[in-house]
Amino acid sequence: MHASLSSAVRFVGHLVLASLVLCQAAQAAPATEARIREYFQVTGTEAHLNIATEAIEKGHEEAWRNERDPVQKESKKLFMDLFKEMASTDLTWEKLAPLAIASYQQELSDSDVQDMIAHARSQAGKVTNQKWIPALLAHLPAIQQYVKAAFSELNDGKGPPMPIPAMPPPAPNDALLQTFLREIPGDREEFEERITPMVMMAGILARGDNTKNRTRRLRAVAKVKQRVSFDNITVLKARMLANVLSTDEINLLIEDNRRPERQAQLRKVRQAEREFRERTPGVM
Repeated sequence: MHASLSSAVRFVGHLVLASLVLCQAAQAAPATEARIREYFQVTGTEAHLNIATEAIEKGHEEAWRNERDPVQKESKKLFMDLFKEMASTDLTWEKLAPLAIASYQQELSDSDVQDMIAHARSQAGKVTNQKWIPALLAHLPAIQQYVKAAFSELNDGKGPPMPIPAMPPPAPNDALLQTFLREIPGDREEFEERITPMVMMAGILARGDNTKNRTRRLRAVAKVKQRVSFDNITVLKARMLANVLSTDEINLLIEDNRRPERQAQLRKVRQAEREFRERTPGVM
């Protein structure tokens, strides 16, 4: 999704952490390390991390194999090798777990984590952690490829834009799955926080261009803004993941996310994720 190696690694770490299911607002004593480790074990966080890194490695390998330009192929090979090296050293659960635990201890109480474990063992928690999250992480390369192709409209004459991957056809549960994705508490805000500055920067750069280039760039910016909008990426995810959940499972997660307690959980996990990012500037 991002152009740099550090951004790719950051994307994996953030998505894995943002996948975690948290519970009520923190109060009383901080959560113990043992309790948080139990939660990570129940949710399968280490497995999620492995799925994400493996999926991105495969995406880099596919891009390298399919590249025909010798210069670009060498560049992709270098990027692929660097990511593999970082994934095996900096992006391991052994290295990230202590940082994640410290971040969660700052935001959560021990009773919070007990509730988190209970939720993870509930039917909604099992559907989320055992089916939805692994499938979403496995599709990271395809989502990254779509966004990368969309932003290639801003190449400034450095070759033609990349072709936009075709949007998969809608499945019978398409509308319901989009409802689930759009209603995940905090997802739209976090998406806009990450994507909007990138699009805005391209628009700002256009102001310094001559009239012809400015018109072209602003047209490209408008096209990128539409293609990588939250709603459009939501449609893309719904189409890619159409067969992961049953109708009953989607309805279960929709109802779960509408509970005030669940919304409080997700607000807390985003706070923990921000804390995690601050603790890992050299890794993430």
